Formats: sequence, C-alpha cells, structure tokens
Amino acid sequence: MHLLTSASLQPDLLAKKPILLLDTSILPLRSFVRYVAANAFVGGAAGKLPTEIWLKIIEHAKPEEPQHVAVQPTGIVPSKCGSMLHCRAIDLNLGTFDDRAQVEAAERWLQSPRTYDQEQRGSEEEIIFKAKDTNNTYAIFFPGVVPASSGASVPASLSVQDCVFTAITVPDVISWLQDGRCWVCRGDRDICPGCTGGKAQEFDAFMGCGETLACPLCMGLEFMFEDKAFLEKYYWDEPPSDEKAARDARLRARWAELGY
Repeated sequence: MHLLTSASLQPDLLAKKPILLLDTSILPLRSFVRYVAANAFVGGAAGKLPTEIWLKIIEHAKPEEPQHVAVQPTGIVPSKCGSMLHCRAIDLNLGTFDDRAQVEAAERWLQSPRTYDQEQRGSEEEIIFKAKDTNNTYAIFFPGVVPASSGASVPASLSVQDCVFTAITVPDVISWLQDGRCWVCRGDRDICPGCTGGKAQEFDAFMGCGETLACPLCMGLEFMFEDKAFLEKYYWDEPPSDEKAARDARLRARWAELGY
C-alpha cells in the first residue's frame, strides 16, 4: 500500500470506490497541525518558534501504534486551501484466502469493488467479497499549495498527511485489520515450502524441504515468488554473502513495512 495524495483526489476515485486504510490514531495530531497552520503561524508568539521546535513537537506527539480502519470514499469537496475527502468506515468480509486464486481476486476487489462485481456477475467461478457500511464517517483534509503571498509561514514539512493509504493488498488487510493472524504460517511469516501438508501447493509456493520461504499469504504472493526464485537459485549451493545479506535486508524491510 502507499499514501493517498492530494493529486489522487480525482473523480475516478469516487467511481472506483477502492478500499482505503485510514490510520485514525493520527487524526487528532492532524487537527492540531491544521489549527497551528491556520492560527499560530500567522503572527503571534507561537509563530515566533523556530521551525525545528515545531518539528520536534509534532514528532513527539505522533502516536507510536497506528490504528487502521477500512474506509471507502464517498465524496471530495475542493476548496481554496485544499480538498476534503469524505469516507465511510466499513466492515470487510473477505473470507479466509484459501489459495492463490482467492488472494488475487481479493486484491482486484480491493482496488475497485464496483468494477470487480460487474466483471464477476454471472461467472460460474465467481468469488464474492462483501463490505458492510458502518455509521462511522470521516472527513480528511488534504492541503493544497499555500501561495507565498498569503503571509503564512508554515513550513511544508509540518504538514501531517500520512494517514490515508491506497493500493491495499491482502497482506495489508492481514497485518493492519486482522492483527497479523495468518492460517498458513501461524504468525511465523515464513514456511518450510516442502512441509506444509499441502498449504504451499495452494499458493504455488511448493519446493524442496529444508528452506525458509517468505509466507505467500501474510508476506504477499509477489514477495514470496521473488524469495522463492532466490532459494531455488541457490538450493544446492551457498549464496554469495552479498546476495544473502541483500535477501535478509529485503525480509527485514518487508516485516517493517507490514508492521510485523
């Protein structure tokens, strides 16, 4: 997944109605920054604080643990200062991700439920996913570019925008919405691809025993296939130290990206 930006607030976002993840833990801080931007920095004692001090205040105020909810966009309201994205929280029912086909179908649905449902309607192999609306709604402000003539002295680096994410995948759902619960690896984030009792075959992850392969479900199919190619390349030989180090770094980066 990646951050939703102001440039992404286009009409096709409402047409596709993708599933987004909203980090609600950062919303109070965003409100604070908006207040400071609108009031403190345009004159007054608070506006005299150096930028570095404000950066430290905001950095220390950021929550340690994100709290994500799934939302769908319902409206975009532009203004002179930026755009307001209106969303409704939803409860997802994506099933148990039994095999590769279900994972790939779910990820197509997450990008555009409306398009997926239209394409699958009447199909003999239709895989159904559901999203139930809740009563919780959110309005997320995306600031635009502040003209230099406005007199505001708010540094761009003080903007807190990292709370809405798009391009959601199944590993993102497992990590951020399902507490990391994975039926394939049971939370280990890796598997022995030859000793899973048939699980690996369901995701095209099967290969010889004695290896530690990134889990195809909670680490992602694409990431698993890349890791599998590495293990197959050096199945009979010890990999060069630099390539082994690079693989270890990729694994750590993926763990960090998913919050494991």
